Amino acid sequence: MPWTRKANTAPARRSDEQGTALVEFALILPLVLMLAFGVVTAGLTYNHKIDLTHAAREGARYGATLAQLQCSGSPNPCGTQTWAQVVQSVVVQRAFGDLTAAQVCVALVSGNPGASLGSGFSVNSPNGNGTCYSDGNADPGKRVQVAITKTGDKIDGILFKIPVTLTSQATAKFEQ
Repeated sequence: MPWTRKANTAPARRSDEQGTALVEFALILPLVLMLAFGVVTAGLTYNHKIDLTHAAREGARYGATLAQLQCSGSPNPCGTQTWAQVVQSVVVQRAFGDLTAAQVCVALVSGNPGASLGSGFSVNSPNGNGTCYSDGNADPGKRVQVAITKTGDKIDGILFKIPVTLTSQATAKFEQ
């Protein structure tokens, strides 16, 4: 018997199943888009959090080195600003436009739980003692605190929006 080709044995589609794939796609597409947009905006929000953490650390390091100069001497490295205002402006600059000065707390503290060294060494402190936060440090030496609180970010999944408050804190020890 010579070799013969078999006829197409695939079952024929029934007429009532022809639009099923399109309907399933139309039902699943909104869910896939919400998930995709939610993942992308969550990633962008996390990137902002990393930027704020970097800015807080850079500001604390800068404040620890600037504290040695105490914004005095000749020439005055602070100009007309206080030490805390200079450190605050460095933090805002390092955040690449993501922050305003009102969102940044800077303090030069000493002791446990931490007492500010005076009004010229603190700005935007939410606490009565002039500190930015309680760092739990038992070291009686001086240290720089930088705290950032940024509201307004959100995770956006098209049909839902989740508001996010980003915070970051950094402490750098003042070495003499």
